[in-house]
Amino acid sequence: MKLLKYFLILSLVISSCKKEEKSDPTINLPKDYGAGMYILTDQGVSFYNYLAVDTLRIVTENIYKKVNNTDIIQPKSLHISGKQVYIIGDKLYIANMETFGSEGTVSGFSDPVSCKKIDKNRLYVVDKGASSVKIVDLSKLEVLGHIETGDTSRPANIVGSWFRAFVLNGGGDAFSDRDSSIVAIDYFQSGVAINDFSAKLDVGYNPNSAVFSANHLWVLCKGVYNSQDPSQNRQSTMYKIAPWSNVIDDDKNLTSIYNADNLAINESKTRMFFSSTDGIYITDLTIYPILHIPGIDASFITINTESINDSTKVDYLYANDANQSGFVLKYEAWTGSFVGSIQVNGNALDVVFY
Repeated sequence: MKLLKYFLILSLVISSCKKEEKSDPTINLPKDYGAGMYILTDQGVSFYNYLAVDTLRIVTENIYKKVNNTDIIQPKSLHISGKQVYIIGDKLYIANMETFGSEGTVSGFSDPVSCKKIDKNRLYVVDKGASSVKIVDLSKLEVLGHIETGDTSRPANIVGSWFRAFVLNGGGDAFSDRDSSIVAIDYFQSGVAINDFSAKLDVGYNPNSAVFSANHLWVLCKGVYNSQDPSQNRQSTMYKIAPWSNVIDDDKNLTSIYNADNLAINESKTRMFFSSTDGIYITDLTIYPILHIPGIDASFITINTESINDSTKVDYLYANDANQSGFVLKYEAWTGSFVGSIQVNGNALDVVFY
């Protein structure tokens, strides 16, 4: 485990970060989107009006390009907060949720992979290539500073709640490139906006995804998985953390489970799901995972609670499969039963509901 150093560097102007201009808000675009399912593919963003009656449900492809007449380059992830969607590609793309009209872009990243909006005017962007979290001022559309996560830590993801964010240092595929840390960053203190390093927690090899239950942060660590050299492989682990005190309450080896990723939790915070080399597992909060959907090679998992009628709601699991390009697969989350698929152009990368 490499010795990590952490610095908070803030400045009003960073020469390498070009300020982008906002789009003209006076343009009167139709409100064609809003509530629905947003599917990120390697071709752009598609919209699926899953709330409509069955006969009227359609996929509208490449809505960002359709509205703004420009492509999203190297799309990677989606984040929806308030009335905006934040799309991570070669840079940060911001669009209005109802019209999908562009509200601006921000450049100045090496390899951005994910983001988290922390208040009205601040967005944290995880820059894997720079091993840092970039602080974006949304009112000015520029990078104001960054928080380093450690040399070659390769941060992979970020989650946050209330006043603290957690950055997961995903490491690399080879055993020698592993990382075992998460970084806590406080963004509020007594109601005052800050950007302060709070703690570094040592966890399992290569943490990559995390969710909040009612009282804890659950961190999934993939271990080490090198398909070219299986002798380096190490099984995955799960960590239970008290997020307000930055204390690890428990950890558990996931016996014979490798390359675990994409941790997700249902709306009632009672069941978690994650992908692995075997397929998708389900577990309660005692962490005894059961192989739930075998044979699927998923790179994302999204759980959505949907109303069947006025009195019945059902949790559904959405995922992709590397062996079924061009489809989003839908399963009944509790039983693992296959429900159907949604065809999209390109490879599905992420699904977010609004």
